[in-house]
Amino acid sequence: MADLELIPNPADLPPLTLPEGIKSRFVDTSPIGPKFHVLESIPTNPVTGAFTPLILLIHGFPNLAYDWIHVMPSLAKAGYYVVAFDQRGFGRTHRADLKPFPEESFRPLTLARDVTALVHALGYESVHTLVGHDLGAATASIFTLTRSDVVKSLVLLDHPFGGPPALPFGNQKASGVKLPPYSLSKDTSIVKDPDIHSSLLKFNPPRQLYKWYNTSPAAADEWSFPAGEPLHEFLRGYFHLKSADHRGNQPRRLKSWTADELAVMPHYYTMRAGHSMRENVALDMAKEPSAIRDNLPKTPWLPDEELAVYTAEWSRTSFKDALRWYKVFTDPDLAQELTVFAGKRLAVPTKHVGGAKDWGNYQVPGALEAMENEKSVEAGLYKGTVIVEGAGHWVNLEKPDDCVREILSLANSVLED
Repeated sequence: MADLELIPNPADLPPLTLPEGIKSRFVDTSPIGPKFHVLESIPTNPVTGAFTPLILLIHGFPNLAYDWIHVMPSLAKAGYYVVAFDQRGFGRTHRADLKPFPEESFRPLTLARDVTALVHALGYESVHTLVGHDLGAATASIFTLTRSDVVKSLVLLDHPFGGPPALPFGNQKASGVKLPPYSLSKDTSIVKDPDIHSSLLKFNPPRQLYKWYNTSPAAADEWSFPAGEPLHEFLRGYFHLKSADHRGNQPRRLKSWTADELAVMPHYYTMRAGHSMRENVALDMAKEPSAIRDNLPKTPWLPDEELAVYTAEWSRTSFKDALRWYKVFTDPDLAQELTVFAGKRLAVPTKHVGGAKDWGNYQVPGALEAMENEKSVEAGLYKGTVIVEGAGHWVNLEKPDDCVREILSLANSVLED
């Protein structure tokens, strides 16, 4: 078998331009995990005298550790050691031997192992507050589910946790046996179409769900190429359409996993079938008033010079590896790895924070309700749903001060005397 071609060493790249108080470095967890690219803010006055509690921030898709640059300084000022990292398949995180990540390394429990390896490498046995946005919220949920002994508190942004995959329950019970009361009986409150993809294709025009599109053979190339300026324009539109700046975002809770309900979501979630994500974004951006399109480079929460960081990183890496995570969560053979945790709930103080204009809070019918009704969080540990006005899907970018406030309110509440 021919040797795999090595990737250029990300450590040789020019350093990122970062705000004062944030530093970039690499944390090598090989051979167990990757060589992580991390951003860190170290407090001058730790919130506790004994040691400095860790707040760990996990980005989503198509994001980077860079997402958190307007959140980190304020958290550090409050006395916490703050670390954000590029996840496996994103940004400058790479294998120490510079070989590509093998496809088989993208599995649900890899997410938990990667976080464990990073936390230990940093010299910590626990994470005071774990914060995840979007895909990063999935990572944070899985890690907390599997290692509740490590996490003291959890903040999920724009991506609620509906619980691990379920297993058949009670369908083989013995006749005449009196069973104890359990909460694992099938939840019938959410109607689910078992053939949802076929049902969506019958719509006029036909629709498809973005997560499954992202696993298609063509998706990686369609997301990635052409790179450079065309990619910059695409990302600008993608970030805009999912933000509160796009007036078309009027989210609501969905009643069922059925075509008529899912089809009400925007085209970045329930796409026009037969069109790439770039084409869907371009079609919707063409409907935006020219005055809005012309001013997008001056977007206060994502000015052009900051978006250029994402463009440069994705032009360099492509989206191939990052998109593998969508297969992890949509392929039953991979997702079943988490059925070992069937019935288990998050067992730490947890809150969900979402933008008022974000469909991501509701894209999986029943997920947010599962947290609120303590089906996916242990009784007494769900600390509330916070809706941030003036924010869409990128709540940590659009409203960083609100995010800081909500993170600190939970972090401070679990400080030990």
